[in-house]
Amino acid sequence: MKKIYCLLTLLIFLSCSKKENDIQTSFYYWKTNFNVDASEVDFLQQNDINKMYVRYFDVVLKGGIPIPNSAITFDSIPNNLQITPVVYIKNEVVLKPNLNVKELASQMVNYIGQINEANHISINEIQLDCDWSLNSKNHFFALVDEIKKQTKLKMSATIRLHQVKYFEKTGVPNVDEGVLMYYNMGIISADSLNSIYDREVALKYINTLNRYPLKLNIALPVYSWLVHTRNKRPINLISRIRTEQLDTISNFKKIDNNRYLVLEPTSRFGTYFKKNDLLKIEHTTAEQVQEMISDLSKNMNEKPNDIIFYDFDKTNTNNYENEFFKKMLRSF
Repeated sequence: MKKIYCLLTLLIFLSCSKKENDIQTSFYYWKTNFNVDASEVDFLQQNDINKMYVRYFDVVLKGGIPIPNSAITFDSIPNNLQITPVVYIKNEVVLKPNLNVKELASQMVNYIGQINEANHISINEIQLDCDWSLNSKNHFFALVDEIKKQTKLKMSATIRLHQVKYFEKTGVPNVDEGVLMYYNMGIISADSLNSIYDREVALKYINTLNRYPLKLNIALPVYSWLVHTRNKRPINLISRIRTEQLDTISNFKKIDNNRYLVLEPTSRFGTYFKKNDLLKIEHTTAEQVQEMISDLSKNMNEKPNDIIFYDFDKTNTNNYENEFFKKMLRSF
């Protein structure tokens, strides 16, 4: 009997361990220069992170022609870090009526290949990030199919909440996996609401997750930004700013937990602020991230393979306790 008990205990332990290890923790890297220092390498190791989804370039329209924009450069890549290229495609590109999908796919594939070759990067997946609309979905879906055909690589695509809830209308791309973008849920405004994460809004969408016909991974927000408002109208977003940074500026008067009034004209963060401009910091707390994972786990039929945090920067990662990202896997 004692041997049977020990065997059952071991099986339960192995089952729990497998459950945790089945999900991989990753990060989005959303800068134009890839540079990871020694402290960041330590962070990756402590949190068992060996994969980055790196924005390689955007595709935009210029003179009516799709072109790459703001391409990534690499300084160094940590050993054993798997890189997955992400290409952000503006909806205007796939809205173009006479878009040559085959030619665009070839240009994108070639450009990704050039970046990989120059930096000795080997990939097994390409991810496309595009908030397609009803009028652009056919071109976007055809672009997915053409890139798959040309590369034979695994393909993934970002999926917005509205594309999950109304998938019968918005369609489902022919990718191997989707990534549910679980952030940017509200309207950017001067009020006290958080446009990055609003649980009340999120819960209206995720009750249909169990019907979505595509394997989904999850992207969660750990970023912050400053909403710069003038005359009650948002005029700028400044990424990777925290309240601690604003607290040290004498010309900024704190008027509540995350909002500040500009007392005198000043230049900060590469931006000019006028008197009476309103500044708001939006971010997500550790408790909110855990809340997101809990809500998602209750509504998904299948665990994700990957939880991807947006985005990798010390301003973001230093805001959470050591090994926070590793611990989050246990909540799913």
